[in-house]
Amino acid sequence: MAESRVTAAERRRLTQGFTGTVRDFQVRRERSVVSGDNEIEIWHFRIERHDDRGNRMDPVPVEMRGLTFSGSVSNGDEVHVSGRWRNGTLRVEEFTNLTTRAQVKGKSYGRLHKVALVIAVILMLAIAAFIVSNWIAIWTAPTGEPDDWLPTDWRTP
Repeated sequence: MAESRVTAAERRRLTQGFTGTVRDFQVRRERSVVSGDNEIEIWHFRIERHDDRGNRMDPVPVEMRGLTFSGSVSNGDEVHVSGRWRNGTLRVEEFTNLTTRAQVKGKSYGRLHKVALVIAVILMLAIAAFIVSNWIAIWTAPTGEPDDWLPTDWRTP
């Protein structure tokens, strides 16, 4: 098992999630669902854990997705992860590599896509409001002759 360089205070801070040793680290690439032009990288690994007596516990399957990653991980590194379970796999956005004392993060443009989507929706709503208000103005405008209009205002040659 890799020797940890994490202080006791840092360990207390990492009380949630799972801590253990990385095994079977694999990398694969897929086309992005959001935009078929980009490929995302997917990291898969298992966390091997042991209880206080040294008995082996069930491994935790982990998956991390991103366009790029900051930080690194290798087989044998001790890590602390927390995330959401999806189809029997723990999906994480970031984790702590306790061996290298690095924060590992998957970088994606998910927030940028959400902001662009919100701006597009607001713009479409503004255009729709403009069209509807003009339509209402046209169809509710008074028709016929104005009340103060008199046919005698016209001069005949």
